[in-house]
Amino acid sequence: MKKEIYTKTTLACTFQQEGIKENECLKGVISKANDGFKFEEAVKQRRYRLNPKLFSGKYCSLVHMANGRYQIHMKTVDASAVVNPEQLANNVYSELLNAFKYIA
Repeated sequence: MKKEIYTKTTLACTFQQEGIKENECLKGVISKANDGFKFEEAVKQRRYRLNPKLFSGKYCSLVHMANGRYQIHMKTVDASAVVNPEQLANNVYSELLNAFKYIA
Protein backbone atom coordinates (compact mmCIF):
# COMPACT_ATOMS: atom_id res chain seq x y z
CA MET A 1 0.00 0.00 0.00
CA LYS A 2 1.17 3.50 -0.74
CA LYS A 3 -0.05 6.69 0.92
CA GLU A 4 0.10 9.99 -0.97
CA ILE A 5 -0.89 13.44 0.27
CA TYR A 6 -1.99 16.06 -2.23
CA THR A 7 -1.79 19.61 -0.89
CA LYS A 8 -3.35 22.70 -2.42
CA THR A 9 -5.66 20.75 -4.67
CA THR A 10 -9.32 20.95 -5.62
CA LEU A 11 -11.87 18.22 -4.94
CA ALA A 12 -15.15 18.55 -6.86
CA CYS A 13 -17.91 16.31 -5.47
CA THR A 14 -21.13 15.15 -7.07
CA PHE A 15 -23.64 13.76 -4.55
CA GLN A 16 -26.90 11.84 -4.97
CA GLN A 17 -28.39 13.78 -2.02
CA GLU A 18 -27.53 17.07 -0.29
CA GLY A 19 -23.81 16.81 0.48
CA ILE A 20 -22.17 14.72 3.15
CA LYS A 21 -22.63 14.67 6.93
CA GLU A 22 -19.80 14.53 9.44
CA ASN A 23 -18.32 11.00 9.79
CA GLU A 24 -20.49 9.72 6.93
CA CYS A 25 -18.90 7.34 4.43
CA LEU A 26 -20.02 7.30 0.82
CA LYS A 27 -19.45 4.82 -1.98
CA GLY A 28 -18.40 6.17 -5.30
CA VAL A 29 -15.56 6.84 -7.67
CA ILE A 30 -12.67 9.23 -7.17
CA SER A 31 -10.60 10.17 -10.17
CA LYS A 32 -7.84 12.60 -11.03
CA ALA A 33 -8.82 15.51 -13.26
CA ASN A 34 -6.72 18.24 -14.88
CA ASP A 35 -7.55 20.77 -12.15
CA GLY A 36 -7.52 18.40 -9.13
CA PHE A 37 -9.76 15.48 -8.23
CA LYS A 38 -13.43 14.63 -8.57
CA PHE A 39 -15.65 12.33 -6.53
CA GLU A 40 -18.94 10.98 -7.83
CA GLU A 41 -21.22 9.25 -5.35
CA ALA A 42 -22.67 5.95 -6.48
CA VAL A 43 -26.42 5.35 -6.46
CA LYS A 44 -27.47 3.80 -3.16
CA GLN A 45 -28.47 0.17 -3.39
CA ARG A 46 -30.75 -1.76 -1.08
CA ARG A 47 -28.30 -4.51 -0.21
CA TYR A 48 -26.07 -4.50 2.86
CA ARG A 49 -23.23 -2.03 2.67
CA LEU A 50 -19.78 -3.51 3.29
CA ASN A 51 -17.03 -1.64 5.08
CA PRO A 52 -14.03 -1.03 2.83
CA LYS A 53 -10.82 -2.78 3.83
CA LEU A 54 -7.93 -0.33 4.02
CA PHE A 55 -5.16 -2.67 5.17
CA SER A 56 -4.68 -6.41 4.85
CA GLY A 57 -1.65 -8.02 6.44
CA LYS A 58 -0.59 -11.49 7.49
CA TYR A 59 -2.14 -11.24 10.97
CA CYS A 60 -4.80 -8.54 10.81
CA SER A 61 -6.87 -6.30 8.58
CA LEU A 62 -8.21 -2.77 9.11
CA VAL A 63 -11.60 -1.63 7.86
CA HIS A 64 -13.25 1.79 7.79
CA MET A 65 -16.74 1.49 9.21
CA ALA A 66 -19.77 3.49 8.08
CA ASN A 67 -19.74 5.51 11.33
CA GLY A 68 -16.26 6.87 10.53
CA ARG A 69 -14.39 4.65 12.98
CA TYR A 70 -11.80 2.00 12.17
CA GLN A 71 -12.03 -1.65 13.17
CA ILE A 72 -9.26 -4.24 13.41
CA HIS A 73 -9.97 -7.85 12.46
CA MET A 74 -7.52 -10.54 13.53
CA LYS A 75 -6.92 -13.37 11.11
CA THR A 76 -6.90 -16.97 12.31
CA VAL A 77 -3.64 -18.33 13.68
CA ASP A 78 -2.65 -21.99 13.72
CA ALA A 79 -1.66 -22.32 17.39
CA SER A 80 0.12 -25.64 16.78
CA ALA A 81 2.49 -23.87 14.35
CA VAL A 82 3.47 -21.13 16.83
CA VAL A 83 6.97 -21.89 18.09
CA ASN A 84 7.60 -18.59 19.87
CA PRO A 85 4.50 -16.83 21.26
CA GLU A 86 6.49 -13.67 22.08
CA GLN A 87 7.65 -13.40 18.48
CA LEU A 88 4.07 -13.83 17.25
CA ALA A 89 2.92 -11.06 19.59
CA ASN A 90 5.72 -8.78 18.34
CA ASN A 91 4.81 -9.52 14.71
CA VAL A 92 1.15 -8.67 15.36
CA TYR A 93 2.19 -5.47 17.18
CA SER A 94 4.44 -4.41 14.27
CA GLU A 95 1.68 -5.07 11.77
CA LEU A 96 -0.82 -3.02 13.80
CA LEU A 97 1.63 -0.12 13.87
CA ASN A 98 1.96 -0.31 10.07
CA ALA A 99 -1.82 -0.34 9.67
CA PHE A 100 -2.25 2.76 11.83
CA LYS A 101 0.60 4.57 10.09
CA TYR A 102 -1.36 4.09 6.87
CA ILE A 103 -4.45 5.92 8.17
CA ALA A 104 -2.64 8.56 10.26
